Amino acid sequence: MKNWLFLSLMLLMLASCGDEKEVHETEIYQIRAIGTLSTMEYTLGKVIHWDDKGEWYTFGDRKILLSCKAVVKAGVNLGAIKESDIEVKGNQITIQLPPPEIVSFEMDPDLVRTEMTDVNGFRSDFSQVDKSKVLQKGEESIRKDLKKLNILDEAEQNAKIFIIDFYKNLGFEQVIVHETPKDKRNTNVDR
Repeated sequence: MKNWLFLSLMLLMLASCGDEKEVHETEIYQIRAIGTLSTMEYTLGKVIHWDDKGEWYTFGDRKILLSCKAVVKAGVNLGAIKESDIEVKGNQITIQLPPPEIVSFEMDPDLVRTEMTDVNGFRSDFSQVDKSKVLQKGEESIRKDLKKLNILDEAEQNAKIFIIDFYKNLGFEQVIVHETPKDKRNTNVDR
């Protein structure tokens, strides 16, 4: 009887000490349902100066100064995580993070301003088509600036923090997130 009582107490203690919850496979892959996770947002402004001297046969010149702003979001497409990108060993989970990408690039027309125009001689004023061409140069310039800002690196670091928190909340003690090697990333922000 003593052995049975001792054994019952031991089993009861072991059962009460184990507060670990088992993570189901569906919960592990649930992160893919988030889809694209935007983790960085930049608002970038640009002032574009364009000096249109015209052809050799035109008399006079035109100058315009436009200001614009673009809202750029970067993040990671968590829907692209494959089953082979996740490895579970007990309370440790290892994940291969998809490469970071520019999620959206928006130039709000309400934030485009004509700051100055100077038209002289026999030149016509700037048309909307002309202004659109100048604005396109501004967009190209902002996209070039994105490469200098390392927005993709920051987006990846923020996604990594999110994933670690996500899996620690599921009960994993150790979460290892591997980033996409820089040489295998599509760092093209020109799309």
